[in-house]
Amino acid sequence: ATYDYAGAVLFNAHAGALWARFTTYLRREIAARLGMTQKAAREGLRVSFAKVAEYQKRGLVHFHAVIRLDGPDGSTQPPPSYATVAVLTDAIRAAAPRARISVASDAIGERELTWGQELDVREIASFGTDAELTDQAVAAYVAKYATKSADASGTLDRSLYCRPCQGRGATVLPHGTPLPCTACDGTGQARSLPRLAVARHVRQMIRTCWELGKLPEFADLKLWKWAHMLGFRGHFSTKSRSYSTTLGALRAARRAWRTEQAHARAGLPDPDPDTTLVVGHWTYIGTGYSPGATLLAAHVWHRKELERQFTAEGGC
Repeated sequence: ATYDYAGAVLFNAHAGALWARFTTYLRREIAARLGMTQKAAREGLRVSFAKVAEYQKRGLVHFHAVIRLDGPDGSTQPPPSYATVAVLTDAIRAAAPRARISVASDAIGERELTWGQELDVREIASFGTDAELTDQAVAAYVAKYATKSADASGTLDRSLYCRPCQGRGATVLPHGTPLPCTACDGTGQARSLPRLAVARHVRQMIRTCWELGKLPEFADLKLWKWAHMLGFRGHFSTKSRSYSTTLGALRAARRAWRTEQAHARAGLPDPDPDTTLVVGHWTYIGTGYSPGATLLAAHVWHRKELERQFTAEGGC
């Protein structure tokens, strides 16, 4: 009864922005402790990080992050000797309280969003008594939290908003007249909130997302779109560009591996970059709509029929 649902939803919605401000202040604090300008600090070292988001049982997110100081060229270069663990630790503790975001609304008043008091900074020197600090060990540490599900908070695995009307509850006719959505009966929800198989606390957070999402001052947050995530709009895992290899390189390696596997299963020769394989074999599949396309066509026809009836009855 006394839980601040509005504050919890808004914190989740701004968690990514809070992290961005934290990293900005972190770079400033590091430069201040080294007695350097921010420009000089950027030329001598680089702050790299990888983080994952995890839900608490109360529905709020918190981050597990690996923060590292590298040379100016990134992870391939060691940091300068003056960039010590003590400097980084002190800068993290000073930068975290400075990250704040203020929001204001006539419905909920003014709120100041910031990190909580639970800040745990530890040096990753080893994993266990005899475990060696390797790239694989650090990756396993990150993967431990990246693979954790949201079962503890009871969130949902898919969006709740109605796709045909994009959660608005109505579609706008060409002449600007709103037409109630027949798919969701004007609620904007693909599934009714009282019927969701979630705890009452989670259901109330989802309902708060819908209520705040209707306010014009929070329209840019699109809380109705992220209600199933309790307002959290960020990716579960992010990293700085210089932390390690890029996601594009990982996708390219995965694509190449899949291509090799497909060639091996089909008994095709190894691909030659100087030649092009042309397959001129055609197979008749069928005529007409597929089952999914049939439903889509029926929906479009139904919407056009409603527009025609509305116009025939004197709508303008």
